[in-house]
Amino acid sequence: MINNPEKNKAQVSERFRDFDANLTTRPWIVLGMGLRKFNQLISIKTWTGYGIWGLIAFVYLLTFVRFILFMEPEDYPCISIGEGYQRCVPLDFYGDLGIGGTRIFLISIAAIASGGLIGNDMANKSIHLYLSRPISRLDYLIARFIPVFLLLMLVTVLPNLMILSSMWSGNGLETEWLSNHKWVIVNIMLQGILYSASYSIIGLMFSTLIKKEGTASSTFFLFIYGTSIICEIFFTILKVLDIDRSDTVLLLSVIHLIDIVSYAIFDTQYYVIAFGMPMEVEIGNLEIGLVFTFVFAGCSAFMYWMIQQMEANN
Repeated sequence: MINNPEKNKAQVSERFRDFDANLTTRPWIVLGMGLRKFNQLISIKTWTGYGIWGLIAFVYLLTFVRFILFMEPEDYPCISIGEGYQRCVPLDFYGDLGIGGTRIFLISIAAIASGGLIGNDMANKSIHLYLSRPISRLDYLIARFIPVFLLLMLVTVLPNLMILSSMWSGNGLETEWLSNHKWVIVNIMLQGILYSASYSIIGLMFSTLIKKEGTASSTFFLFIYGTSIICEIFFTILKVLDIDRSDTVLLLSVIHLIDIVSYAIFDTQYYVIAFGMPMEVEIGNLEIGLVFTFVFAGCSAFMYWMIQQMEANN
């Protein structure tokens, strides 16, 4: 096979176009890297872009059919389902398909978008060029976090705000109604940031660990859903056996951990459906905070350490 120096030079030039001579400060370099990668992710010139846009379309279609077309305005944002439990539309949005939720699509988008962001840079050694510029390891991680986070915000916050706008319209577009639901808007924003940031960080951690895009994406998806299924099985068994502190097993599932925090944002009792019945989950705020901090600070620290080790071994 004949080696073409000009072709190789062009490929290298294209790979490192993240840097622009006009971006002279670190914040602008980081933002420029993040936005360029975001544009690459949503580009319809690649199969990845087609896949992401297809999943985004499913999220908006499900939002329209499940929460806008057939949702009664008086049921928004929450309705009682008895025994102190509530069904809240902004919470159901992140649920499973069984209740019309979009979770599987959100996790799929996060898996596809994050799978190769760091792993590809480590595999082709381009990460060394990035870090030879006036940016730190933390800057690099932020630049890789930005595109996944922005992409997920498009399918977390925006659809929920569309639902809220539809409910406002159904109530006659009254200013008083919107004023009475101003905290719902704030909660939707916080909730979207929570889900988007959490899945972005975990997805990037798998990309850093595995370094092969397809394998990283698949492993991330299986880990998220696998731990959830296992924890729900043990939770149900322990509940049936009436074993104390059985609820804490749910903290080992990323899905349940994030959902618990999300329910707390809406000041709603968290519960798990088992055998067709809601089962109350009681876990202390301190435990939730410690586990949440450990998981996501641990993922961030692990990525930083992996990059540091790669630099040291170069």
